[in-house]
Amino acid sequence: ASEAAKLFSDELSSGLVKQDPVYGIVYNSAPDEVDDLKKIKGVAKVLEGKLHGIGVYRFKQVAVWTDEACQEFSKLLTFKNRIYTDNWLAQAKDFHEDKYGEKL
Repeated sequence: ASEAAKLFSDELSSGLVKQDPVYGIVYNSAPDEVDDLKKIKGVAKVLEGKLHGIGVYRFKQVAVWTDEACQEFSKLLTFKNRIYTDNWLAQAKDFHEDKYGEKL
């Protein structure tokens, strides 16, 4: 959680995002630039919509999910362990680095 706070310090101080005790870093409203979360294996349009509804719009957010967040987000899925079996956090880190040139 503290690692996530460091990575999102500018957004937190500006009020763009908040640190939710369960879901981690979530946007208060859609940011100007939204990542295509459907690139992550196992995320289709409907699930991406659910993630957006919670405030998850960027690979960076998924990359820093805690175990608690992963368990909570797993409740939205048909295949409960998909976040772990498809290694969403590593995929999100790779997609973030490819798009933004920043290694997490």
